[in-house]
Amino acid sequence: MSDEQTAEERYSDFYARQLASPTLRRIYQEVYGDDHPAELQTFGFVTRTDLALLGERLALRPGRLLADLGCGRGGPGIALARQALADLVGIDVVQAALDGAAVLSAALGLPQARFLRGSFTATGLPDRSCDAVMSVDALWMVWNKPAAFLETSRILRPGGRFVFTTWEPAYLDHTRMLANAGFAILERRETDNWLARQLAVYQRITAARAALAAELGPGSAVLLTEAAQTPGVLPTTPRVMITAELRASPPRR
Repeated sequence: MSDEQTAEERYSDFYARQLASPTLRRIYQEVYGDDHPAELQTFGFVTRTDLALLGERLALRPGRLLADLGCGRGGPGIALARQALADLVGIDVVQAALDGAAVLSAALGLPQARFLRGSFTATGLPDRSCDAVMSVDALWMVWNKPAAFLETSRILRPGGRFVFTTWEPAYLDHTRMLANAGFAILERRETDNWLARQLAVYQRITAARAALAAELGPGSAVLLTEAAQTPGVLPTTPRVMITAELRASPPRR
């Protein structure tokens, strides 16, 4: 098992029980209000504002293929593919998340979407098979980010865009690693009002630890650990959205 799989599979118990937690749904709704895309069953900090920006930057056209790496339950990719009349393939290492994504995509009117077991560094997708690639708040779990960006350049057609959100500590230069993988950087922006809202979510998770443990069982552990350990590093680790475009001649692997 790779380090990436070890990191992401910490969430297996959570995804298996996610929909059994009205407390967690209430927390996100209280903090994000109308900016929370509740119908997408998201877990994390993605907003309707983020989704609108992602859609604009991906520049998808009807019938093209969008890959969502670290897709989780799949909501953001489903929403953007449906809006653009595009095809979708979601990749994740957590089978419980993929099972939930298949159910959600059918419920939201995108039954042709595919959700496959794979990782950022080994997607299993063919060379040059994707017109655009996205990822929402998942890249931080990948230890070998240069390998992840090379894999993205392998599956993406030249001229295709890779748009993702993640957290960027001062020591980590995503733009340099992307350039080394054959990408031109079009934009790097800090996402709107992310810090206050993320801290508010963590505060509420900590306060609701008993209810979350009762609803999520072992799946609550990863939430409570994150809520306890993450706030201290957030002021120097901004949440960013990066838009990159694959150059015509990507580097050899």
